[in-house]
Amino acid sequence: MMGRHQSGKRGREAGSALLIAIFALMLVSVVGLALVVSSGTDSALAGNYRNSAGGYYAGEAGLEEARGRLLWKNPDFINKTNGYPTLFAGQGIPSFGLTDVLYILNPASGELVNPLDSSSPYADAEYAKEFTWGLAGANVATPVNSVSPVAGLPGPSYKWVRINAVTEAALGVDVDGSGSLDSFTPLHYTGTALTTNSGVGNEALEITAFVYMPDKSTRLLQYIVAPNSLQYSFVPASASLAQAFPAALTLAGGPGVNFQGPNSGGFYMNGNDTGPPGACANSPWSPVAAIGYMNSADQSEVVEGVPAGPSPAPDNRANYTGAPPPSGPPTPSVAQVVLPLTLQTPAQFDSLVQTITQNADVVLTPPVGSNSVPRSALPAGMSTTNPMIVVVNGDLDLTTGGANVTGYGLLLVTGTGTVTTNPAFNYDPDVTWEGVILVLGKGTVVGSHGGGGHIDGAVLVAQTHNPPGNPQTSLGASSAIFNGNMGGTGIYYNSCYISRALAPTSYKLLSFREFTQ
Repeated sequence: MMGRHQSGKRGREAGSALLIAIFALMLVSVVGLALVVSSGTDSALAGNYRNSAGGYYAGEAGLEEARGRLLWKNPDFINKTNGYPTLFAGQGIPSFGLTDVLYILNPASGELVNPLDSSSPYADAEYAKEFTWGLAGANVATPVNSVSPVAGLPGPSYKWVRINAVTEAALGVDVDGSGSLDSFTPLHYTGTALTTNSGVGNEALEITAFVYMPDKSTRLLQYIVAPNSLQYSFVPASASLAQAFPAALTLAGGPGVNFQGPNSGGFYMNGNDTGPPGACANSPWSPVAAIGYMNSADQSEVVEGVPAGPSPAPDNRANYTGAPPPSGPPTPSVAQVVLPLTLQTPAQFDSLVQTITQNADVVLTPPVGSNSVPRSALPAGMSTTNPMIVVVNGDLDLTTGGANVTGYGLLLVTGTGTVTTNPAFNYDPDVTWEGVILVLGKGTVVGSHGGGGHIDGAVLVAQTHNPPGNPQTSLGASSAIFNGNMGGTGIYYNSCYISRALAPTSYKLLSFREFTQ
């Protein structure tokens, strides 16, 4: 009985191992399929991410190419050959009209990219969404080619970049708080904010990049940019830059400013704008004084500092021309001037020094064992088309070290050298400077021996620190003393070189957005 019972039990259990094995195999298969699906999903996600990231960075590359090529000092400046004189003012300042459009094209080898062709996969469909007149009503300039392909290698895969003026309606932002979006007034940038006041600041520009990926997906990215100009550190955006330079030579501060001119009959101070025709886009500025002072008590001191020269030679005072015009006997053009509200105190000048230094191409300090920077330290490579911002963190002595040079741009001498008997700026008239010279700190200029150089632009001298180098609470008495036998041809007011010295150092990014495709 026991034997038959055990045999039946084994029969009922027969095949259970097979079922367990089948279920185990099914479970392993399900897990395997899940892993395969998951792996495929991960690969697809990774591929989508690569395409998405690649498209984004390609678009950003296009935006940055356009932003960089808007800067007039860029070797690939869009208007390098002056092919777009109506779209850019002097030094690349944008002057796009409301409907002006410029494209940068980036086709692959043998490919045609035409954003104006509505049947093309590269058509620019966004412009008509932002501007009611659409591309048919726009003034589309001849496109320029991208410089991204190098040595035959393809660049980023964006197809075009568009540059144009921007309005409240295009941006979708009520800039002036009027309660409506203006569609017909190009926006400008004051240095701190956008405005619909076209008479204030520089024009803002819209830069849009279109990307077409190999999988036929697209990306559309957009910048709003504006010139980042040093001029806003000198004057408010609503003011003329000429207000910061009201004379060929401005002696700030006082009373007690000191001027002494040379006896040379070949030395001139000319407050008439001497910018040659065609040298820059701006119209000639109104005449200014040859020498300007701020305190009325300094008039006689400055006038008496202009020597008549030895008799019977012509009266040297006639060489100091500008506004007000001389009348009667030779009368030097000397006048009381007013600096803008942004340049009234030592603290404001110190702030200006910081801003200029942050944007400087070169910052020079006296070498070890010396109290002044020699002229040999001035950078090479300066030119009319490549002016530089040069900051001398201390005193500058152009009478020592190296060959004579010609400088271009903005020269800032902080004049904080530790030797109180040294002038902040020891000028050698063998040296020529085309641009703006700021002499601060001790605010002292000394001109020595003869030479054939000159200064085109403007010179501003202000005593912001006492001779030991301590900051002052108000501007002291600046001075410019030229040796009686000093040569050189003098200082000539030139709006061209002033503008170039303070041209935009970059195009500031004001906003960024990406459109849903």
